[in-house]
Amino acid sequence: MGGIGKTMLAKEVARKAKNDKLFDLVVFSEVSQSPDIRKIQGEIADKLGLTFREESESGRARRLFSRLKKEKRILVILDNIWEYLDLQVVGIPHGDGDKGCKVLLTARSLEVLSRKMDSQQNFVVGALEEEEAWSLFKMMAGDYVEGSELKCVTRDVAKECAGLPVSIVTVARALRGASIFEWKDALKQLRRPSSTNFKDIQPAAYKAIELSYNKLEGEEVKNLFLLIGYAYVESIDELLRYGVGLGLYQGISKMEEARDRISTLVYKLKASCMLLDEGLSMHDVVRDVAISIASAEKNVFTATGELFDGCKEWSDESAVKLYTSIVLRDIKTNVLPNGVQQEYPQLKLFSVRADHQESSSLTIPNNFFERMIQVRVVNLTYMNLLPLPSSLGLLSNLRTLSLCNCNLLGLSVVGDLKKLEILCLRGCGFSHLPVEVGQLTWLKLLDLRGCDELEVMPPNILSNLSHLEELYIGTSFYKWEVEVGGVKNASLLELKHLHNLTSLDLHIKDVNSLPRGLFFEKLERYRIPIGYFWNRKYDIYSRDFRIELNTKVCLKDVLIVQLQGIEHLGLEGLQEQDVQNFVNELVKLQGSSQLKHLYICGSHLALNPEESEV
Repeated sequence: MGGIGKTMLAKEVARKAKNDKLFDLVVFSEVSQSPDIRKIQGEIADKLGLTFREESESGRARRLFSRLKKEKRILVILDNIWEYLDLQVVGIPHGDGDKGCKVLLTARSLEVLSRKMDSQQNFVVGALEEEEAWSLFKMMAGDYVEGSELKCVTRDVAKECAGLPVSIVTVARALRGASIFEWKDALKQLRRPSSTNFKDIQPAAYKAIELSYNKLEGEEVKNLFLLIGYAYVESIDELLRYGVGLGLYQGISKMEEARDRISTLVYKLKASCMLLDEGLSMHDVVRDVAISIASAEKNVFTATGELFDGCKEWSDESAVKLYTSIVLRDIKTNVLPNGVQQEYPQLKLFSVRADHQESSSLTIPNNFFERMIQVRVVNLTYMNLLPLPSSLGLLSNLRTLSLCNCNLLGLSVVGDLKKLEILCLRGCGFSHLPVEVGQLTWLKLLDLRGCDELEVMPPNILSNLSHLEELYIGTSFYKWEVEVGGVKNASLLELKHLHNLTSLDLHIKDVNSLPRGLFFEKLERYRIPIGYFWNRKYDIYSRDFRIELNTKVCLKDVLIVQLQGIEHLGLEGLQEQDVQNFVNELVKLQGSSQLKHLYICGSHLALNPEESEV
């Protein structure tokens, strides 16, 4: 069952297999309810050091199959399988003729393994024995639970967790350091009938996670937990876009402050074992409980894939009037009605993620948003928005518009969204940034990363965004001041008008086009490679500056000392006149420098050994 510890056990198998050298290579990939074949292929390929040149899944599968066939001893672990997964489609060799490649699967259903996947050896993972469960409970709650006053009630609380690790961990963490009265109250809550709406969740697991949720301190952290769960939030950037748009972070007006608040709240959730250690990962049982609570307490509606019956849901007038959030994921067909008849007076969040393999078929009717005027966050992913619905311009309260990996045409409607604070167009296909974006004078974050078709950025758009705090362009645009189709593009000098800028991701290809003194002391995080040769190898650093110098542009001209707390510094073509200046700057920073990686390339100069120690 869910929450029994299958994933943990599979990871321990992987660790032991590596340590005992049973296999030359061990690869782990989560499959989940909605398998992403390209993601699975990518995770296996990364471990093999394999780079795909093919775009199609079948082409990638053939290359992966050929590479895996060469391995003499490899273990592929596919975790959390819900339905039949064709290993041949993925590119994983198996069967009597492929003894070198072993496959380990985990699933909630024996039928999935034995009948659908034709697995010959299956091992049932049962609940923990009572003493095992108590040992884990003590580890998470602390040895004080064995005190004479507490032992009786704490033992009973542990028993109510029914030997489920996910229940034991969340409850024990929630009650760590609690008084006898809190323990007794928790026991009463765990013994009440379960209110779960999910048939796959054991009542003990639901009540345990619900108790841990109730023990979270403050509405802010509770709301964040529910949001991560029902909106399937995967990154801090997403959490920033959703949370700021919904106004979840109390007393926060700056993006950098919001990021700090998010990090604090995420830390609390991880400390409570409501989130896993990896990113914003959430155990699927915990997510199901979060969705159930959000549905009951916050009137959130969520649906996935083929389980969503669009006509039925949109026609329930009494229900839609109460919805505060609508989140649809992996939608494969056009289920959005042509003209919503009911009002959505409470709706604050509308999110649709199409099945990316069939995204070209999913569109939004032009008048779809006419009755959703209270919406504050719209998130559309893998959608075909040709053009963008004109009714979007009616959303006068919209704070966040996130269009990720969409086909776009006719973006000018965004100019009507005067209160917009966050505009994310990451991974979208469009060639012109419309001048109307420059009318969004309250915009705080603009994300254009991955917009590889972007060629035209008219002047004065960026300089008009006087409240902009975070700008992400990356490698999407580099034709600064170049004329394209009769339009002369913007100049890098416009960035000097952004006095509130604290985050910048910008790749400048031509170092000679770099204006003097372009970068400011206010930047808290940045990724600025300047030149043609830089790759993205060191993207783990939040303050990253790299430059390709030449005889015309020296280090002193760049004034990189204005950038605070550089963590990764890359210098290509360091000139002779720069060496002493560079060493002097490092000496000034001694003891206070946050530099973690220094990369010097293409220079025939050598630093004095005594100086290089600095």
